[in-house]
Formats: sequence, structure tokens, C-alpha cells
Amino acid sequence: MRLKTITACAMLPLISAAASGAALSHHGGLILDCTPPLFFEESPANESSVEVFDRFSFTASDNTDGATLKIWVDGKPVAPTITPQRSGRLTVEGRPDAPIGQPGARVRILVSGFSKDGCERSHAYYVHVGPKS
Repeated sequence: MRLKTITACAMLPLISAAASGAALSHHGGLILDCTPPLFFEESPANESSVEVFDRFSFTASDNTDGATLKIWVDGKPVAPTITPQRSGRLTVEGRPDAPIGQPGARVRILVSGFSKDGCERSHAYYVHVGPKS
């Protein structure tokens, strides 16, 4: 009985940390508080229309660990070009393997990455292929 009590008490800090929003970092350590990266200024813009989808770009916040960025266009991985800005933000650009020009297509761009303090965030946005609106 005593061993069960000790085990239960040892687990309380972990349960408490998990309930308060703690997470494991991509390095495996316990994170009690962190700020996830932000992804914004998408081009083409979310829910916009383009005649042919052949490139995209967005900005990642200054707390983004650029080495952890992963991008998929319609489920296919895309290798990004990452350019640091003077502000510490990152300009991220990429191209799908082949242009998507089929009218009526809805292209999904999915971005995933970690902040420098270990929080993960995923962000998806969509671009329609067809006449520009």
C-alpha cells in the first residue's frame, strides 16, 4: 500500500503540469510555459483565388526555430527557402513540385514548426485555383 501512495504522489507534479498546458519539447524536455510560433502574411492570401498556384510565401514570428519548419502543399512535402529579416522574423518561400492550374482546385498549405522555447504550432491555409476574385 505504501508503494502505491509514493507512486501516486510522485505522479502529481506531472499530472498538474499537463493540466496547466505543459508539454514536451521537440528535444524531449518538459516545458511548463512557452509561446508557440506564429505564421502570417500569407501570399497568396488565405481563401484567395489565383489562376495558377505555383508559389507561396509567409512570415514566421521571431521566436520560430527555422530548422523545425515543415511545409506540405496538398499533402506533399515542400522544401522551403528561409530568409531571416532584420526584425528576427523569417520570410518563408516555396514552390510545389508542379504548378496547380486545374480550375476549381482548392490548394491546402500546411505549416508546422516549433518556437525556440519548444512549443509547436500548425497552421493551414487555402488558395483557390480559378479566375481571380
